[in-house]
Amino acid sequence: MGQVRAHSKAGPHLQHQREAFYCAEQLRVFARDSVPEGTFESLQKNVYDGVVNVTWRDFATGFDRLNAVQDAARDMQLGTNVLVHVVEAIDRMGICHQLANDDRLTWVEEET
Repeated sequence: MGQVRAHSKAGPHLQHQREAFYCAEQLRVFARDSVPEGTFESLQKNVYDGVVNVTWRDFATGFDRLNAVQDAARDMQLGTNVLVHVVEAIDRMGICHQLANDDRLTWVEEET
């Protein structure tokens, strides 16, 4: 990972993605303690539904797919979820990583 961090483009990108993931984790904990059960999961589903079609497009690289998915998440309407008033763009990006960790989104497709 040291080589990635030292790279002029990949290093800052990796750091920002880590921050995004942890922002989404903080939002998840906030939601657990502050809003009705299932609210955060509903927000995750909204993000998933808003970006999943983007993942099915052809991309030259996983980096391109990741960026396109996060752009879609950042720009989408979140509906009526009560968290809409506290969610930030970086939270939306981090939710994409949470979904990837749950194997619901994929950045790099395997060759078939």
